[in-house]
Amino acid sequence: MRPTTATSGWYFGTREEFLNTNSEEIAGRLASRANEESLDIEAAQQEEWVQSVNLLQKNLGERIPIIQAALVAPEGEEITAVILEYDFRRRGLRMDCLLLGKGILFVVEFKRAKLQRADRDQVMNYAVNLLEFHKATQEWCKKDAIIVPILALTQGDKIIEPDWHGIAGHSWKSLANKPLECDQTRFKNALRIGLENRKSTTTVSLEEWISSPFSPSSSILDATLSLFGNHDVAAIQEHQAPKEAIDRSVKEIREIIQGELAEGNYHIIFLSGSPGAGKTLVGLDLVMRGEFANEAVFVTGNAPLVEVLNKALGMSYRRQASKKETWTPTGYRRSDAKFITGAANYKVVKAHNFLGNRGTAHRQEDGRVLVFDEAQRTYEKGRSVLGEKLIDHEADLIMTVQKNAYPEGGAVIVALIGHNQAINRGERGIVAWMEAAERLGWTYSISEETLDLALGTKKHEWATRPNRKTIRNGHLHQSIRYYRNDSVEKWASAVLDGKVNEAQKLAFQMEKNSNPILMTRSLSDARGWVRSKTLGSMRSGIIASGQAKRLGSEGLFVDYKPDIATWMLAPSTDIRSSNALETVQNQYQIQGLELDYCIVCWDADLRKEGNEWKAYKISGDDWKKDKLLEVAKNGYRVILTRARKGMIIFVPSGDIQGNDQTRVPDFYNGIWNYLAMCGVKPLSQTD
Repeated sequence: MRPTTATSGWYFGTREEFLNTNSEEIAGRLASRANEESLDIEAAQQEEWVQSVNLLQKNLGERIPIIQAALVAPEGEEITAVILEYDFRRRGLRMDCLLLGKGILFVVEFKRAKLQRADRDQVMNYAVNLLEFHKATQEWCKKDAIIVPILALTQGDKIIEPDWHGIAGHSWKSLANKPLECDQTRFKNALRIGLENRKSTTTVSLEEWISSPFSPSSSILDATLSLFGNHDVAAIQEHQAPKEAIDRSVKEIREIIQGELAEGNYHIIFLSGSPGAGKTLVGLDLVMRGEFANEAVFVTGNAPLVEVLNKALGMSYRRQASKKETWTPTGYRRSDAKFITGAANYKVVKAHNFLGNRGTAHRQEDGRVLVFDEAQRTYEKGRSVLGEKLIDHEADLIMTVQKNAYPEGGAVIVALIGHNQAINRGERGIVAWMEAAERLGWTYSISEETLDLALGTKKHEWATRPNRKTIRNGHLHQSIRYYRNDSVEKWASAVLDGKVNEAQKLAFQMEKNSNPILMTRSLSDARGWVRSKTLGSMRSGIIASGQAKRLGSEGLFVDYKPDIATWMLAPSTDIRSSNALETVQNQYQIQGLELDYCIVCWDADLRKEGNEWKAYKISGDDWKKDKLLEVAKNGYRVILTRARKGMIIFVPSGDIQGNDQTRVPDFYNGIWNYLAMCGVKPLSQTD
């Protein structure tokens, strides 16, 4: 039966249906779907989306006739179905065109007038992902179907290379060793060449293919566990940490998972902790090692963390693969490493990709144990996420997907909870999960400390609920980030909560331990101090609030958002590296990551007025008050707790000439004076 709800294909139909529908109608349906995807998105993204839809319509005007002409030709008679704009959401990929044929799957990407290496890698990566994660494709290829990637120009000439060797020469026996490349007039010839290399004429129905579940192959699972077992993620590696507490937590959570699954229960385990306490390490340990590794996935709303993990994974793979070896320890050819490192990251998934079509996701074969990082960040019903309004609270959607995916045998969610970290609008916090658990019949394990931190005076309302169980090691008390002194998180909280005396005492104690927090009015001096401290493989960087827009006058642009993985992992000689101290990351990018030394820039978006904090946002040529003060404070809480070894706070002097009303010196002087009251020493006094 043809799927009737929203599917992963923006357009799909049989060959006959495609040929009997004019180009304008197909383009209109695709553009309509694109508009549906962009409903009520953030205003900053609206213009980009409109441009994207316009470009899509323009490109489709070129692409659809090319496909139609090829399918009318004799070569096209072997094609059975057409899928346009296939959205492989679980992998975060959208593919231009897929043609299902007798014994063959064509993966087609259209480019305007020039082909580059990145284009070849892109279409090959699409094919690898379908072969490794798309169940219907895997089963089809077991019956000797093949996959042929094609790059087709919509403008210009491209003669098909005569040395195309078909299906041979790398890790996948069903996949062409490189894409076929052609122009629009030779597209039908590319189809013919692919068909000539078939091993069979077995077919798969359009309905079966379009409805196929996500299903990692056994080989990619083995590769993932092997890679993550040996990788070195510089941004989250352990230091002189309270490792015993982490080990106790992992051990108890494993025991709870085992017991709940043995009884076929649906259960949530809450693990809380302050920034840097090791929650992410616990989650990755559960997913990548031990008896649940084959059926566990790490899901996070922290996209920058995913990018850094994935890049570190790829760097590890390259270290493993000796130049003298044809095959790597993961069982794939060394020459195919770039595709495997890109594909093996599926064990770490962005939260909204995991959800798929907002609660209508297919069975997730590898996710009976779901570790959800930053779980307090789930959004409320109606919030627009990736261009679609949530049809229910995000926690309810995730739990519903899990229960539907595993109707027998139960499922477990491990919710990693940070406190005082709400940095986005519409985040519901830990209570979202407990309310959803009651509505959907799940039980949960939560510690007294987590209840106290997350719910405060409302703790007792939940502590005695019949579906609540206890956990002894459900809260990690001590930070592993600032390992020479664990007081920095307490100091940051005291500063932001207006507890001057407490902040001053903590700062004095840190200074006694030869670990002072410093400040300066000179960005150049801040850079000099950090460079003098950063040795060898240490990481340093400049960070600031996402609303610190007037740092632009200092040459720092918080909206620029440099590639976080390169920023965190590139060597100091690379100008894109954090160690170059040229670009700045905001709290949304740096959340969950850490540096050895930080320059924390404090702009006038959060300032002291009398004894109270006030939050502001730039609007045109002036600052406007921001009602979400706690969100603004938590943004600064994030950037004040990213340093492992030391930080210096840069407070600009403002425009002393009085020409720029957005940089009034009094704004910054108030911040400087308050930080001094909280025990921060000027850099000049430490020389």
